[in-house]
Amino acid sequence: MDNLKNMKVSIGLVIAIIVQAFGLIWYVAQLDSNVTSLNESVGALQEQATTVDVAVLQKDLENIKEKILVMDEMHSMKFDPSELEEAIDDIEKIIAELSTKDALIENEMRTIMSDHGGFAEVLKQLNAAGLLPSGEKRSYGDY
Repeated sequence: MDNLKNMKVSIGLVIAIIVQAFGLIWYVAQLDSNVTSLNESVGALQEQATTVDVAVLQKDLENIKEKILVMDEMHSMKFDPSELEEAIDDIEKIIAELSTKDALIENEMRTIMSDHGGFAEVLKQLNAAGLLPSGEKRSYGDY
């Protein structure tokens, strides 16, 4: 113990140790604050990711249920060849009606075109005879 009493410690050394101790305490407190903040951020991200994952999974589950229902309906439907033959007959009737209408429209179009051709000839003759008002430039046909 006599050695401890005789030991002299410099005030500069004590101040340096105290400053280092305060620096170490400040560093550890800062580190603890960062770790706490990061833990909170990670927790929030995990909660958000879990919420998003649950929503996505629920939507996927709904889509799968809908597809299963559609497949069930298709599977329960029985194919009847007579229905196909009836559908083909109906389509053939519709095509025949459309062909008839197309022929009628074509005939009407030719009649209209010939009328316009006749009008064009009359206008040319009237113009040549000078019977049209001055500046009249109408013409029909040549479609």
